[in-house]
Amino acid sequence: MNDVDNEVIARNIIILEIISAINPDNLGDVEYLWDVWYNMTLTEGHHTRLKVTLERLLDGSGSSLWKFGDNTTKKPVNLTWKSWLETEPWVKENVEKSRQEFLEFYSRLRAGTSAANVTTMPAQSFYKNMSYEQWCTDGNLSKFAAEWNRVHKAGIARDFASNTVEFINPTLMRPGSSKWHVHYGSNPIAAYVPLER
Repeated sequence: MNDVDNEVIARNIIILEIISAINPDNLGDVEYLWDVWYNMTLTEGHHTRLKVTLERLLDGSGSSLWKFGDNTTKKPVNLTWKSWLETEPWVKENVEKSRQEFLEFYSRLRAGTSAANVTTMPAQSFYKNMSYEQWCTDGNLSKFAAEWNRVHKAGIARDFASNTVEFINPTLMRPGSSKWHVHYGSNPIAAYVPLER
């Protein structure tokens, strides 16, 4: 659980708390975990469930009674959870704009061009045990590059349609800030192999 960043610790505990409380055979539960873990936005129902998870962590009734070595870590982690629970939802369009500006800045810095012109490439783990050359020649590159880049640019890897209001995922935001600070290279599907659904 440890990290130099107390907000990372707070988020890690939320993820493990959700994992310990869901039924892995229930698609709705898995979609909730996926939304909180990977997506910039949460569906309305998942946003409500996250609030319940945060309330349980704050009142100590979580399914995994978390122990902290000292208050030096516990206090800021609790303050982060409290902030994520109580902060008014951010305006989705403003955060999307902030995220795009962040990507644009790093695209220009790293590639000398606009983010719109940058095509990111999957990492080795994405294409499993194949060589990169074999992966490209088997037609997989064109098949999955569009999905890869859509997720990279949107920050949302959701394979179900959301017909509800969407809320910014507070666990990806710094408490007290409406600016996007998540690393520009973060891509949900980089940590997941969606080649065989």
